[in-house]
Amino acid sequence: MKNWTHKNFTIHQFDELESTNSHALQLANSRQIFEREVILADAQKSGRGRMERLWSSPVGNLYFSLVLCPKISAAEVSQISFVAIVALQRVVSRALQNVVEVKWPNDLLIDGKKVAGLLLESKISGNDCEFVIVGIGVNIASNPLNTIFPAGCLKDFGVNILPQDLLKFFLDEFEKIYQSWGDFGFGGVRKLWLKNAYRLGKEIGVKIDGEELRGVFEDFDLEGNLVLRCGEKLVKISTADVS
Repeated sequence: MKNWTHKNFTIHQFDELESTNSHALQLANSRQIFEREVILADAQKSGRGRMERLWSSPVGNLYFSLVLCPKISAAEVSQISFVAIVALQRVVSRALQNVVEVKWPNDLLIDGKKVAGLLLESKISGNDCEFVIVGIGVNIASNPLNTIFPAGCLKDFGVNILPQDLLKFFLDEFEKIYQSWGDFGFGGVRKLWLKNAYRLGKEIGVKIDGEELRGVFEDFDLEGNLVLRCGEKLVKISTADVS
């Protein structure tokens, strides 16, 4: 392991971990790491995505977990995932000419292919947030095959960048948007997310517990719920897969 800093962030870099999020959760729970500390791994043995799915994690891609200790309520925690994915979208979009979209709730797409994902985990006491772990994986040099949703990597789109450099660019952008969110609330972040939202205003399929619900992707609310219009009815969805 080696430790290094980037501006206001401290990075703990490992050759390999089971999972950066699991390691960060363990250390945050035991009060060994705090606000703006990052667990970075060159590879993961058991990287985790949403719904406990395996995240393929060979060397050459970016895998990290950022610890935050915001003084917010439990209801506001989900907003941080949108702060983070907006920051990542802005960084990646600067590096190429292709359209970079955000797919609810927390994926990054280029030409319809998933190149990055985010896993948000937190510890809540009563109605207060103790800490949040923002786990992000970015396919830089390679991507998994035979995935539920088509996958790609930045190299396929002409972007060649070292994982550590992409992390630095992300942290710079995240810090600005995170500060703005803290000062002015979720409205500005929500606008930025909607500006690049995948299939906003179009029909989508939403899979919940193996069953698909179809409707028009109308909006998402302040709690991060997807708002689906099914005929005359608006349905709020907190956890699902979108296609």
